[in-house]
Amino acid sequence: MNTLDLEVFGEDERRIRKSNVRHIFTPHKPITDERFFRGRLEEMKQLLSTLNTPGEHALLYGDRGVGKSSLANIAAQNLVKLTEQKLIIKRCDSSDNFLSIIEPALIEAGCCPRTISITSQQNFNISIFKNNITSGNTVQKEGNVNQSLSPSWVAQKIKDLNVLLLIDEFDAIQGVEDKYKVAELIKQLSDSDSKLKILIVGIAESSSELTEGHPSVQRCLKEIKLSRMKYEELTHIIKYGANMLNLIFEKEVIYRIVRLSSGYAYFTHLLALKAAEKAIIEERQTIALNNLNFAIEKAINDCESSLQKLYEISIKSSVERYKKVLYAIALCNDEFIKKKDVKAKYESKFGEPLMRSALDSCFSRIASDDNSKILKRIYKGVYRFSDPRMASYIRIVQSYMYTSNEN
Repeated sequence: MNTLDLEVFGEDERRIRKSNVRHIFTPHKPITDERFFRGRLEEMKQLLSTLNTPGEHALLYGDRGVGKSSLANIAAQNLVKLTEQKLIIKRCDSSDNFLSIIEPALIEAGCCPRTISITSQQNFNISIFKNNITSGNTVQKEGNVNQSLSPSWVAQKIKDLNVLLLIDEFDAIQGVEDKYKVAELIKQLSDSDSKLKILIVGIAESSSELTEGHPSVQRCLKEIKLSRMKYEELTHIIKYGANMLNLIFEKEVIYRIVRLSSGYAYFTHLLALKAAEKAIIEERQTIALNNLNFAIEKAINDCESSLQKLYEISIKSSVERYKKVLYAIALCNDEFIKKKDVKAKYESKFGEPLMRSALDSCFSRIASDDNSKILKRIYKGVYRFSDPRMASYIRIVQSYMYTSNEN
């Protein structure tokens, strides 16, 4: 890239930054500003009602990309305004355990769970955080790390806090026992009529994946499955963002973006962002259908690498028929995919016969019993996408196959 190219690129970025478009359409991060949040009104009411009810806590779960974290953020902000609670947010990763999850709440309650204070006649003080040992004469015992790992002990320490504890990305927790302890803690807090409320958010097909099937927690943990967004909600995201940017998305462009998104706000934000950026750079107010192709190209490059890799592995060295079969699979608007439905979609879409042997050959390349390929085999003859967003990704990558008869 020469100096002139860099200058042009710098000017483009300056215009984009000034427009604030990357704070309005946000595919790469959850929404934290209520001004930019649209849709999910019923789910919002359900969360607020649950968390404002004595003894009840909430679990928000669903597929990746449907907007769980965004909804949780905005719901939490609204709840603390209503209840004057303090909001504590814990975003989990694979290294977290029960202690690290509840530690912020314990610290808020004045406990230091990672410090063991054991005093005997020699009065040794041992801190996990510091490599120091002190001696004295007092016989005393304060705290215990094993105690702080007990849900009942934790509940007693934090139950009087006027706090909302938002635990996001709970699915990242590796330990089965750690998830079970969080569920047990919720039960203990409910039984003690605690002021503290817990909102758990995670990727899962069923709530039991996150609570490890705790038998008693269902009474006090409201489970809310977040499904894909409705057509009207995704449309509202685009129109509201366009209004804030003084842009006009033509009706057909909005329709195509929403269709390609298949209910996933992630793709709506991504496609709208790329289309809006180009319009801002070119100082255009209107985004027409011919401008959408550029946005699609850019969106493909910006999609999550996990989707890109899974797709590339599946089509590597494949003939065009394999891509057509993938497209037909993506058009099956059903969670569970059957070969006969794919065959019907293929023949209707492309107007050519699909031999069973060719279909079987394709499925042998793209399906497995785990999540290592595009499709996961559920049982004989029935499949589902390993990543539910893959249907949208295929339709975006292979958008050149789109025809109006899909409508």
